[in-house]
Amino acid sequence: MRLTLRFDPGYVDEPYSTALTADGGIRPYKLTLEGNLPKGLVYSSGRISGTPQETGSFELTISVEDANLSNRTQKVTLTIGETPPPRLDQVFPLAEVSDPFPYLFRVRNREARGFQAQIPLKDLKATLDSFKADANVLYVLRYDEEKGLLDIDAAFTGPRKDFEAFRFTAVPLPEKKVRPELSFRETRVAFYDKNGKLAGNAQAIERVSTQGRYKYSDLEAIARNWGRRLTPPQGPAANPPSPAPATENQAANPPGTSEPAPPSPAQPPQPGQAQPPQPGQAQPTQPGQAQPTPPPAQPGPASPPEGQPAPAPSPEAQKLEGDLNSDGVVDQKDLEQLRSSYAWAGVSAGQAPPPANQRTPTPSGGTPGSSSGGSSPGDEENPDSSEGK
Repeated sequence: MRLTLRFDPGYVDEPYSTALTADGGIRPYKLTLEGNLPKGLVYSSGRISGTPQETGSFELTISVEDANLSNRTQKVTLTIGETPPPRLDQVFPLAEVSDPFPYLFRVRNREARGFQAQIPLKDLKATLDSFKADANVLYVLRYDEEKGLLDIDAAFTGPRKDFEAFRFTAVPLPEKKVRPELSFRETRVAFYDKNGKLAGNAQAIERVSTQGRYKYSDLEAIARNWGRRLTPPQGPAANPPSPAPATENQAANPPGTSEPAPPSPAQPPQPGQAQPPQPGQAQPTQPGQAQPTPPPAQPGPASPPEGQPAPAPSPEAQKLEGDLNSDGVVDQKDLEQLRSSYAWAGVSAGQAPPPANQRTPTPSGGTPGSSSGGSSPGDEENPDSSEGK
């Protein structure tokens, strides 16, 4: 009889499972485990499973006993490490080229919620009209053709791995033969793991805003709530019933009566009886009686009229993260609003942007120069240019 054990390394926040098996001897087997498992893992019926929540090396003793009471014991070490970051795969020609070629950006091995990337294009030019991204990738793109630098921030609508995030066509500059790997080996990328935190020891790629109001966390919030909308308030306060108009008989009859009440003729005042006050007339003061003083007005919101429901809470009290235009839904309009103001310092071709108070809105909802410079002549004609990304 012998034990068959396979303990692969595990990683924090990644599901882990391994089975303890034996062969030989006489069945049934009785398997036991001694030692402390990492937090998040449990042992049951010959299997260790769960999602580890701590790192370290854990010494375990595994024993098996068969129906003849023969037994075997083995000591093993289970190692749990920090979760490695996703891997970037860049696909491009390895040989020297002088013709346009496709560049592919792939996320491999680990789940991610997004990334920041800076891609240098030495002796190359990106054609942004060829840029295509996965449907679940929400991105903001800036391209400085003069510096040969493409910046992209991307957030996914859900954790993703092993997929192509985007692609575009790269074109060598005129009369240039280039080795793409010399450019793309300098690519910088910072992945955000499935929990939205920077993966591994990555440092965020700083995007210093010049005139934009938004940042990467706003893009991540849009992706996290993509397609969600505020639920309208429920209950009687949301849709109060409209009171039915009273009929002439209902106005005349007191509650609980079925016959119409005859009109009461006005009675003339008797001698010595005070005249009743008319509507809008002040009540006369009796001799020797003090004039009542009205109580002082109390500050605060006015009470609703009697019989009317209390007003519903203001819509501003409820808001979805990522709903930048406050229309109650997170959608393409919010992404476009973020793109129109998502500008980074250092992307413009050496020209400082004018002060914000001198900018005038453009018909597209952005501001002149909101693409942070770096625009080529083709950008003005191309809807997929840096202004639109």
